[in-house]
Amino acid sequence: MIKKIFKVSILIAFIFMIAGLIFCVYVVKNNSVVRKLRSKSRVSFIFLLYDVEKVFSERFNAYVFLYDKKTNILKILSINPDVVIFKERERARSLKECFYKNSKKSINMAVKNFYSNLQKVMGSVAATNFYISTSFKRFDIMTGRDKEFKLILSKNNFEDKNLDSLNCFEMVERILYLIPCKIIKILKSYSFFDTNVSKLSFLLSFVGFKFLNPILMFCEMPVKYKNTRVELDKQNIEEFLSKVYFNSLTSQIDTNELLVDVKNASKKPRAAEETTWFLRENNFDILDWGNFYGIYNETLIKDYKGNFKQALKIAEALKIGKVIVSYNNNIYYDISVIIGKDYKQCNNPSAN
Repeated sequence: MIKKIFKVSILIAFIFMIAGLIFCVYVVKNNSVVRKLRSKSRVSFIFLLYDVEKVFSERFNAYVFLYDKKTNILKILSINPDVVIFKERERARSLKECFYKNSKKSINMAVKNFYSNLQKVMGSVAATNFYISTSFKRFDIMTGRDKEFKLILSKNNFEDKNLDSLNCFEMVERILYLIPCKIIKILKSYSFFDTNVSKLSFLLSFVGFKFLNPILMFCEMPVKYKNTRVELDKQNIEEFLSKVYFNSLTSQIDTNELLVDVKNASKKPRAAEETTWFLRENNFDILDWGNFYGIYNETLIKDYKGNFKQALKIAEALKIGKVIVSYNNNIYYDISVIIGKDYKQCNNPSAN
């Protein structure tokens, strides 16, 4: 009897193993994202959110995601919607302005033209493998009307550009959190997406990303402000793409060779000075510290020269801080640390 049970158990295990292999083959064959990663070291897609229903003050957010499987880093490039497009015999208009103008005729045409305009502005970055677009209202419905997502969306009037960038980063983090949690609801209303990714590929890709747990690298689009216009910073964009975005980030300088600036935006007295001495004890070269003109709720760490891993080390040392790559080779410092109100929660022995 025992031998018979043993044989049956072996048979069941063998059947499950064969079924697993068949399923894996089926997944690879039918998952376009997996197939792309098998043939290349990187896969990319555009995620576009717009507000044609005018529920969220015509917000417009676009991100280019690039996953590098060698480093397990998910690079997220935030597209500045105010950057202008130059066309012959036409008035220069921003990406956002062009989109909403075209949306009055056809939303499909507006989305298609946005991808085309983005490629004119950003070149190879916009030539992604996949695309996903939907409205904020539809995404809100798909994810069960999440309160925190709505709270992030409701913030529109920012004191400065850094707070706008932090808001975009928070939005991405919330989206990446919501999709796996609400995957069943999303799949039920999958027609709300305009995408070239199948349901199966979408499901399995996010399950895979959840398992891989990639490092998030949030990047700002290098721009310059000229008169009343926002233009692409051509010099910095070229360096950013070659040194950071399409780079494996393997060659980074030592922490004690970085030039770091610390500013206090927390309202807590001497927070910048205390942080400076703490970071110096951890082999970071702090050149300057002082007070910041604004007040931040969260600590922001800005990487200007493509030293993302070192900026992460600062965040790990302080146990707070969102790292944003804001590439600008014209800035003297390598990294800026802007201390926010969350500093009081930091277990910093030098701050006692």
